Amino acid sequence: MSKLYEITIIVKPDLGNDQVKDLLNAINIFFEENIVKIGYSEDWGIKNLKFQISKYSKGSYKFFRFESGPDFPKKLDVFLKYNTDCLRHLISKSIQKIDEATPQINKDN
Repeated sequence: MSKLYEITIIVKPDLGNDQVKDLLNAINIFFEENIVKIGYSEDWGIKNLKFQISKYSKGSYKFFRFESGPDFPKKLDVFLKYNTDCLRHLISKSIQKIDEATPQINKDN
């Protein structure tokens, strides 16, 4: 049985455009390998962190909403946990529609 999930990823802010593209490509490939389709994604840009993470005071936020079985979020958690470009991530069940925009997209830092 499929459920809707969403993930917010905080990426190192000092990555170059090519490195960010490589990371997002790796995430997309991981989704494809597990036969999970990303229904919606947003780039929230670089924002100030409330506390430092690995000596970073800013982070680049990426958001994805997807539909998957209950075992995929655990696999995704392990995948991102060992990615050195990802500072933090949070996976949660979504109550929004799969293609619905978030209020965050219109906010500035």
